Amino acid sequence: MSRLILLLLLIFGSWSQPARSEILREGWQSVDGLQIFYREGGKPSDPTVVFLHGNPLSSLMYAQVMASLASTQHLHVIAMDYPSFGYSDAPDHRSYRYTFDHLAQTVDDFLKARGIQRYSLYMQDYGVPVGFRLMTLHPEAVTAVMVQNGVIHLDGFPSAQDPQGELRQHWEHRNPAVDARRAAYVRSLHYPVAAGWSDEDHAGPDALMQMTAAAQRPGIIDARNDLWFDYGSNVQRYGAWQGLLRRLNVPVLVLWGNKDEFFTTPGAYAYRRDAPAAEIHILDSTHFATLDDPDAVSALVSEFLSRHRAALK
Repeated sequence: MSRLILLLLLIFGSWSQPARSEILREGWQSVDGLQIFYREGGKPSDPTVVFLHGNPLSSLMYAQVMASLASTQHLHVIAMDYPSFGYSDAPDHRSYRYTFDHLAQTVDDFLKARGIQRYSLYMQDYGVPVGFRLMTLHPEAVTAVMVQNGVIHLDGFPSAQDPQGELRQHWEHRNPAVDARRAAYVRSLHYPVAAGWSDEDHAGPDALMQMTAAAQRPGIIDARNDLWFDYGSNVQRYGAWQGLLRRLNVPVLVLWGNKDEFFTTPGAYAYRRDAPAAEIHILDSTHFATLDDPDAVSALVSEFLSRHRAALK
């Protein structure tokens, strides 16, 4: 191959295959006095997919999947960081109520500020209770439901199955020892280094470094502890959310990393009780499958959305 042909291939190849960093746009949106960070790709006139992240990460967990969908499908993709997560503002828990109701209201206000009225949802971990609150508020807005390692059934939540267990008791009567243990864990986090490096969930050092920096901001562990205490309000709504899913009659996709010991695979299959046609894929992956195996997740989501394209309009 001549040097000229090689040079032309390099030049035109770079034009036809843009770097993934160029596919997504980042910015901050003013919402209720807060600056909320977001990532976005594609044309807003195309069908929108809203990605709702889990704990303790941020929209960063979706960047590769979002870039893949935006570059291969006619889709508008968007994900925000909740207050105190990622790069969003981190108000003190005395000035911002860290409850799932309030978090969902902030997300709803963010979508309104961005002019988004109709969308499909991709939800993981904390994103599931946030997303089901949005579906409760605006059932007519939701075109498809996608869940990754997040529960609305106790089947997949073994540590919460015993009403007398520590979690359920903490949600009934806040336990200072639980708060202190969680605070100590956050204080123990450090900059990723080679010595003693451990990443069982395969989130990667970039995500873990951002997580650590966000969680160790002044006062944020108190905010996160407030939010964890409020998680019990989600369990109380599981029955209502199951009924909502039965009534919605929209396409449902469930992806589940089988190495997740907190939210276990029975939680994936439980969705079929409320959405019998739900497509369920168990991945050889972790709680953070979008970081551990983004290509597999992208392929499954792309195929699902392509097949249900008519429902997204």
